[in-house]
Amino acid sequence: MSDRLNCWTLQELPRLNRAILSHGAPCETLPDALRTQVLPHLAADPAAYTRQEARQVTVLLGMWGSACVRHYVEQRRVPVSDTRELFTRLDVHGVPFRTYLARVAALTEAGHPDRDTYVSYFHWNPPTVHVDWAGQRWSAPGVFGDSEVRTHTGDPRERELLLFVKRAEAVELAANDLIEPLLHEPFPAEESIDRMTAAAGLLDAVHRIFAEFTRVSQERRMSAEFFTDTWRQFTNHWEAGDYPPSGAADVEFIARDLILGLDVPDYLSYVRRLFPALLPDGQARLSRLMGATPLPQLVLERNGLSPEALRNASREELAAIAATHPTVTACYLLLSQNVRVATAHLNFARRFVFDLRRSRDSDGLPDTTVMSSRIGSTGIRESFMEELKNGRRHHPLTAFEQLRRPALTALIAAPPRLPLEEIVSLGA
Repeated sequence: MSDRLNCWTLQELPRLNRAILSHGAPCETLPDALRTQVLPHLAADPAAYTRQEARQVTVLLGMWGSACVRHYVEQRRVPVSDTRELFTRLDVHGVPFRTYLARVAALTEAGHPDRDTYVSYFHWNPPTVHVDWAGQRWSAPGVFGDSEVRTHTGDPRERELLLFVKRAEAVELAANDLIEPLLHEPFPAEESIDRMTAAAGLLDAVHRIFAEFTRVSQERRMSAEFFTDTWRQFTNHWEAGDYPPSGAADVEFIARDLILGLDVPDYLSYVRRLFPALLPDGQARLSRLMGATPLPQLVLERNGLSPEALRNASREELAAIAATHPTVTACYLLLSQNVRVATAHLNFARRFVFDLRRSRDSDGLPDTTVMSSRIGSTGIRESFMEELKNGRRHHPLTAFEQLRRPALTALIAAPPRLPLEEIVSLGA
């Protein structure tokens, strides 16, 4: 792929977006620039691209398309309910824009659709993230091989957001990789404890990544107004019923729910409804996990215990169970860390979307034009997010909340907390 396309996206795309948003330029400014400066430099035959180049071009085409959608909807040139007419005004070497994007996306070998997605924007776009723990390394690769993050705005806050999301999900991937095998075979107790305590330590790192995101320097610190009004309007629908990249398409978060268990009515129906937003690998992984027995239930069964026995136990009896069955103790501490991450996730949505919308509704202010801030882009509402958080907290081992966490941690000799920079790093 030509470096010209990447450089144009890094520099000119944000400049043109700002010209339209802040300086009154007409929405045609961006597609006109694409037609004259960029699209002619794409390969006439997408088959010329390698798989890696196809993934790069898919990221760029997706971002260009979403920026055009945003401006045309906001300037009322196309309806928010159906923006397909916009794409008839763009072509690549005589091929309709979305047809060309579909051909490129097919070469990614990832089952990518003919629009931008959570994967292309949040996974492929930013640089590679490495996760290191106890001599093991996991990597969430980027496709550009550089340290850059392509953004719509050129604002450091957008770059910070993309890195925050990718770093958190990379650490979740490592945690899931450690505990998912426990669903399929009973490991020796010591190894099971090591895997669960390592996963708990990694989820603690995810929680710290959430906290760190709110404490960065002023110029990189996200505000609810920037998140809702500026950034999120670029992560839009291209046609009715599709799933844009602002959606809750974090496969690792959902996979962990299925590994650890979540007793919430209709949750599996909700997950299945997200499948169009996921690539085939993610769909297949979640489908496999949907039929699995959750880890807490397996741990109890392997230790000859039941949820009822824990609920009916006194505090002294629970302490004795924790000491006698350290795998159960390790599982409880893992579940506790999962609850902390889920709470941070809900607080994030409230802070950057729902609280602002409530304030504006009370002042009689209209909703945002392109992407509504009353619900998530996949249709999830705040009340359902609260129900999911409560479901994660009320698990089969909840009774252990009566015991002091330091005492439980000492029972399983959990490793000390590592500095975040020793766990998560950016690479080429």
